Amino acid sequence: MNLVKLLAVLSLFFVSDLIAQKQSDAVVQQSVRKGVIYKNENSFDIAIHSNGLYLGYNIGKIKFYYLTKYIHFDIGMLKHPKEKRISQIYNQNNSLSRYTFGKQNLLINIRAGRGLIRYYSEKTKRKGVAVGLRMEGGLTVGLLKPYYLDVLSEHDGKVKTVAIKYSPETAADFLDPNHILGESSFWKGVNEIKFKPGAFGRIALTLDPGAFEKYVQALNVGLQADIYAQRVPILVTDNNPFLLMNFFINLQFGRRK
Repeated sequence: MNLVKLLAVLSLFFVSDLIAQKQSDAVVQQSVRKGVIYKNENSFDIAIHSNGLYLGYNIGKIKFYYLTKYIHFDIGMLKHPKEKRISQIYNQNNSLSRYTFGKQNLLINIRAGRGLIRYYSEKTKRKGVAVGLRMEGGLTVGLLKPYYLDVLSEHDGKVKTVAIKYSPETAADFLDPNHILGESSFWKGVNEIKFKPGAFGRIALTLDPGAFEKYVQALNVGLQADIYAQRVPILVTDNNPFLLMNFFINLQFGRRK
């Protein structure tokens, strides 16, 4: 009889503890899903796209468990879709020549804007992937830096190496592969940067295994558009557009608090 009573008491404690644990898990899961714990989100972007790359930073506010609004900043390189990279052996000194043929300017974009992430699927507390939509847009400042080439140029019967950028006067050497030794230092022409204002927009599918947890670990795949007030002279030999479209893949990581 005493043994039966002991087993009954132990069973009661076991059932009570199990119920309490389930209730605790439900509260935690509910709080995680409804955004009670996390209100802010800071994250970094590392992205590559079909014609360049960018690095970004986001400062976000979690409005609801399924909705985050944020301010976005990034800096990146943007190439013309018809750029052609050349690698060749220069016969006179048997050296390898690397450059982009017909490239007039290097385009660096600094972007600032706003965005939102809307999740359309939930995940369990410990497993699963949340699927959502990420959208952002804002203003762009395009920095145009002249693209310099090291070429062999003849003056007064003497051949020497000079760094030149494209102009009507240098076109003969700039566009002649037989004269080109390779591209000059990246820093050449930094003091000649010109500004091109514009705007940008992105839309992406978001896959986030940690959407309702402390750490941001998301993959974004989507479409990016950069549009400028004037044509951006990137290439000499092609009609440069106002609008540049790119597919991109973005790895986003950060922290919520």
